[in-house]
Amino acid sequence: MKTILLSAFIFLFGIGANAQETPIKNTELPAESMAFIKKYFGKNTIHHAIKDQDKSKITYEVMLDNMTELEFTEKGTWKEVDGKDKAIPTGYILKPILDYVKKNYPKASITHIDKGLNDIDIDMDNGIELEFDLKGKFLRIDK
Repeated sequence: MKTILLSAFIFLFGIGANAQETPIKNTELPAESMAFIKKYFGKNTIHHAIKDQDKSKITYEVMLDNMTELEFTEKGTWKEVDGKDKAIPTGYILKPILDYVKKNYPKASITHIDKGLNDIDIDMDNGIELEFDLKGKFLRIDK
């Protein structure tokens, strides 16, 4: 039994030890991230930024002064924008996605978007979650 507990502890500690979150200065963010923030969130300032590094990848997490959370890839491409139930800017979102939302949910605002490896998920202020492929084609709805 002790061996199992010790093995579990070492496994969990090992996972935690592999990931490192380090606070960074705004100037340490990739240039593409800074340009994205300036273009779409210009009136908001960066509250803090974190470099999240594990064995296989680096991501950057940014909290703006209005509590919007942004996540970027190592190269600085946006990966996720979370407005915490408040509408987010949409100028960077694919046109087919915006057109679908406008046509089917004209009174709704997008509050969260997450770009994965195979899809893009959005949440709206009406509680509906939509999934699209990486080209913006509608795939399914979650309520």
